[in-house]
Amino acid sequence: MQGSTSHQGMFWSQARELFEEIVSCLHSHRICGLEHSQIESKLLENGYELLRRLL
Repeated sequence: MQGSTSHQGMFWSQARELFEEIVSCLHSHRICGLEHSQIESKLLENGYELLRRLL
């Protein structure tokens, strides 16, 4: 049973990493030069990947 717990932790950590990347990107200066629609597209793409990793 211990093996499945470690695998679950790995999956959660990958999702958490991506979430932190998304937050970091939103706080960065790179985001300032983008149009609202570009930010939405980036969030949509990364959001789907985040959901995939959570599931």
